[in-house]
Amino acid sequence: MFSLKRKFQKSPPKKDGPSKVTVTQTKVSQSTKPAAEKTQKPIEKKPKTPTGEASEIYIKSYKMLSKRVGNLYIRLAPLKPKLEKAGYHIPFEVYVCGMLGISFIAGLVGIGLGIAIGFIINLQPAEFEFFLPIFTGIAAFQATFGIHYIKPGFAISSRRKKFADELPYFMGYMATLASSGLTLEGIFKAIAQEQTDEEIVKSARQIVRNLDVFGMDIVTAISELIKSSPSDSFSELLEGLISTVQSGGNLKDYFTATAKVQMEEKKQIMRKMASSLGIVAEMYTILLIVFPLMAIIMLAIMAIMSGNLMGMDLMTIMRLVTYLLVPMFGIMIMVMMDGMVPKR
Repeated sequence: MFSLKRKFQKSPPKKDGPSKVTVTQTKVSQSTKPAAEKTQKPIEKKPKTPTGEASEIYIKSYKMLSKRVGNLYIRLAPLKPKLEKAGYHIPFEVYVCGMLGISFIAGLVGIGLGIAIGFIINLQPAEFEFFLPIFTGIAAFQATFGIHYIKPGFAISSRRKKFADELPYFMGYMATLASSGLTLEGIFKAIAQEQTDEEIVKSARQIVRNLDVFGMDIVTAISELIKSSPSDSFSELLEGLISTVQSGGNLKDYFTATAKVQMEEKKQIMRKMASSLGIVAEMYTILLIVFPLMAIIMLAIMAIMSGNLMGMDLMTIMRLVTYLLVPMFGIMIMVMMDGMVPKR
């Protein structure tokens, strides 16, 4: 009986086999994971061309026209400093060639438009059908070239206005950074790390680029920024920074005093804006409330006595006042208020 019990006793399960299998499985899985991660490459997105940088059409135009428009560079030389102050990161020669290339394309489109109009409309005399494509092509070329020539001027005025809006607030921020013990380089690097598209942040990034990439000292980097600054007040601020650094002055006191001056100027601008908005409110009352009511009442009374005024139907005049003059006055007042009220 004792021997039979021994035969039927179950042997204990081996522990070494399964543990080795699990260990090898985990090693294999760990070794395959990095391989799978390496095979899955992230999808790369094509970077968009930032505003103010040369697009593909400018580059192609430069390759085609750069050796043929040497005299045009001399005639359009006043445009070069405007491009720098407008914040366009485009070489002057590339911009000029791009102006010509895009204007040529616009001229061809104008010629095609003139030919299409000549086919659709039967122009008399027949010479008009011949001269119309030439006229539309020349007009499209000149209009496109003129728009490209004056566009940097509008960009300069827009940047100047943005600097005027941002300076009072950034001066206080720079004074706070200076009081915490940061150097002038550290202040500009802290501003450059801000995730915004404000003009002062872009200027700080330009200074940091001059320091880290081109190896300039802080005075030279600020001097280079002054050349491309469209704002006189910002240029004066940078010149004061240079004199403060060279004379060993206190940056905290300079930023604090400048911030107070900027805030006082901002308050004066806001007071003038409030008085101007009062005038706009009176214009709104007169043009959009009083004038339509008075015009409709007078025209209704005149319609009882006579059906027309100076050969025009009074009902037509009422429709013109209601559907043309009143919306036009409303749009005019909206544009005036948008130009007067600061964005921040």
